[in-house]
Amino acid sequence: MSSIELRHVSKSYDGKPPVIPDLSLTVPDGSFTVLVGPSGCGKSTTLRMIAGLEDVTSGDLLIDGKRMNEVGPSERDIAMVFQNYALYPTMTVRGNIEFGLINMKVPAAERKRRIDEISHIVGLESYLDRKPSQLSGGQRQRVALARAMVKNPSVFLMDEPLSNLDAKLRTQMRTELIALHQRLGTTFVYVTHDQTEAMSMATKIVLMRDGVVQQADSPEEIYAHPKNRFTAQFIGTPAMNVFPVDGLALPNPPTQAALFGFRPSRAILADEAGIPSDCFSFEAKIEIHEVMGSEIIYQADAPFGRVSFKTFNQPLVEVGETVRLIVERDSIHFFDSDERRVRA
Repeated sequence: MSSIELRHVSKSYDGKPPVIPDLSLTVPDGSFTVLVGPSGCGKSTTLRMIAGLEDVTSGDLLIDGKRMNEVGPSERDIAMVFQNYALYPTMTVRGNIEFGLINMKVPAAERKRRIDEISHIVGLESYLDRKPSQLSGGQRQRVALARAMVKNPSVFLMDEPLSNLDAKLRTQMRTELIALHQRLGTTFVYVTHDQTEAMSMATKIVLMRDGVVQQADSPEEIYAHPKNRFTAQFIGTPAMNVFPVDGLALPNPPTQAALFGFRPSRAILADEAGIPSDCFSFEAKIEIHEVMGSEIIYQADAPFGRVSFKTFNQPLVEVGETVRLIVERDSIHFFDSDERRVRA
């Protein structure tokens, strides 16, 4: 197992403005750390610097306390899975998985044991004698995952490894990766733009924007206590509702609050029992509803803008109806004029 530390790391190309201006980050030993953010935020570049596939322009990169700036990828005891498959087309599935083990001079019996174990985890037992050209895109990505897993490295680096899988298999593979991490206790660094992957798999989420870390926390903390508006609206589906404070009868807003927000799951349909005093209450006209089984997601027009809210195990409210919603004071987030969260 290995911890990873980036100390004031920057990355630029050909004298252009840096894509990573000044990144300091610690990936704890044995953690499942997910780098997440929109396209172009620097997450894949960060991963490639950890792997040794990109040079560090300035700063220091350490793995297990050892400076790695000039150390080649093959000497870092890592295994990486890319978004593309990078398989050897002339080799069978077994040959692709086994290739790295042969280079590592792992005995034949141990190679067979590892291949059997990993191929079972990723569901490839029936495909070991096929060539990559005979596989679907999802199956090829599973081979790439197996090839990394079988090496038992100190660090797994994964760059959008599930993006080419169908929804059902992606969910299954998320579960398998979580179980694999728990079983091995190895450090995982995983890049994705999909917040669902980040929230479901990570022990630590690092949310990036324009090469800058917006927040690095546990999934629970980053959801419940976002440090700024960007984090609040990137994490969570649908996104947090955020509006200006001006002119609204909000319960005890902080003096520096310029914006307020609430999660769709925290807007509750008012009932006939009345409206609590310590809450924000407003009417909204239903414009769209999405029925997701026991959960229904609504888009509604309120006096201050369009809001999203959810109901659970409740009757459908039809389009065109007007409802009254309440948000309890403890469920309201406030942000200052710089869009940083204000502690209430």
